[in-house]
Amino acid sequence: MPPARSIEDALARMDDVVGELADLVGPDALNGWNAPGFSLLTSAHTRIRRLTARLDGMRYTLLTKIEDDGSWRSGGMSRTFTSWLRVREGVAAATARKDVTTARRLATALPATRERLVAGELGADHARVMTEVAPTSATREDALAWLIDTRTGEPTTPELFVQTVTVDLPDPADDPDGARTREQITVVLEGAIAEGSLVTGEGLVLREAGSLNADQFRILARRFATVTDPDADDEDDDKAAKGEYLDLSRTLGGYHLEGFLTDEHGLLLSTAINAVMGAPAAEDSRTPAQRRAQAVADVARMVLDTNAASPGASIPPHLNVTVSWTELVSQVTRTRDGLCVACGQVSPGRVKRAGPGLLSAGGPVFTETGGRAPSALVRRLACDSAITRVVFGPDGAVLDVGRAQRTVTGQMRRAVIARDQHCVYPGCDQPPSRCEVHHAVTHWADGGATSVANSALLCWHHHQLVDARGITMRWAGPLAPASSGHSSRPAGSSPTLVASASACPRRSRRCPQWRLRPASRQWIHRPRPPELLTADQLTGRSARVRRGT
Repeated sequence: MPPARSIEDALARMDDVVGELADLVGPDALNGWNAPGFSLLTSAHTRIRRLTARLDGMRYTLLTKIEDDGSWRSGGMSRTFTSWLRVREGVAAATARKDVTTARRLATALPATRERLVAGELGADHARVMTEVAPTSATREDALAWLIDTRTGEPTTPELFVQTVTVDLPDPADDPDGARTREQITVVLEGAIAEGSLVTGEGLVLREAGSLNADQFRILARRFATVTDPDADDEDDDKAAKGEYLDLSRTLGGYHLEGFLTDEHGLLLSTAINAVMGAPAAEDSRTPAQRRAQAVADVARMVLDTNAASPGASIPPHLNVTVSWTELVSQVTRTRDGLCVACGQVSPGRVKRAGPGLLSAGGPVFTETGGRAPSALVRRLACDSAITRVVFGPDGAVLDVGRAQRTVTGQMRRAVIARDQHCVYPGCDQPPSRCEVHHAVTHWADGGATSVANSALLCWHHHQLVDARGITMRWAGPLAPASSGHSSRPAGSSPTLVASASACPRRSRRCPQWRLRPASRQWIHRPRPPELLTADQLTGRSARVRRGT
């Protein structure tokens, strides 16, 4: 095929070729009997990506020529080249701005990058790294043009470099105008560039592009930028610190969170969230984003529960809920099919609210904001919180204030922790620092005693889950020793979960055992450890797998 005579001719040919390629990768071609195999598909994908990068390089080259021509200013429709490009090609403002910035940097500071991009020797992501990281200050832009002696890794000049190599220069008397000397020095420099012992700053970075992926290459480019202009990094850090913000605003049904953090603070928060999140427990169907939201609240609870923020305060900061006594009893005894949703026991009936019907008190509220407190939160707080009795007169005046009393005392909590060791929900191993004490067998509202026998450790997530789903709990005693392989129980009783000592996520000794049953009346079991399966069971399981059952 003869070479194209013009840009229009080349583009017309390319349109035809792309149309043919589109037919070859259509659904009928890819799903037919003669569909290409995996090897051919992956090779084609790689080549298409490389061709796309080359076309981007050509497009950036054309953009700088169009901008330099200045004809886009005619008519006065656009004040800037970026806005002109956005209107003409119908792209987003961010896309136009990125394209113009990339084209300018390739033309002024990164000629070798553009040349390799157009030639297909450099990927689009690597070229993007160069434009985003390398020429980000005047000093760094100058450094890209520095001559670097790769033998030492230090900047140099043509004169200094020539002095470090053996060069047979003509005698000054035989070369009065220095033309032969300059020609010889040029030959030496061109040879050094060809063999790679003399490169520009840009070339020094690009040398590593072939052996690094885009993420690794970004780290290398950042290193070059930091070494050549550390002051610019300090300015960027200051700018980032000044740009930090966190908005937490009330919205319909909750709070909206938005913000920006520096790398340091973002990493601190991310590390704390990941540490609290841990691995998802059994039957935890939440998405990672939902678990992160829960982890943020858990971090706040840990700070407030330990009073780490204001250790000298007379009243430690915490979440406070104001609720009337009748409303408290009413909330925690709310029924579902005749059973209390908090404990699963037969409900004594909903307590009638005092007051003029619909205009009575609106239920529990957050003390600080007056916003409605969820019923599930009130039922959870009834299990494990500090309660202060405040008696109001008919005119709203405070008549009496009692002392704050813990629903679970410190000694009792330590006993429950010693027994349960972690969250007792099947498959969960959250430590006691992230748990609350739940009235497990008989709820507080039904007269359940605040005692060790009636208490169980549940992490914040599973405490809310147990209350919301009306899951009942029953103490089944400590687990059987690992060597027994079974647990003893009275004849005819419900089966009890069997687990070995290693089934305890946190201790080598035997874990205690709670049995949980939701409203569906199906017991929730802890995943059975593999070591408890006998050889016969393993053989039977293998046989079932082979039969496809």
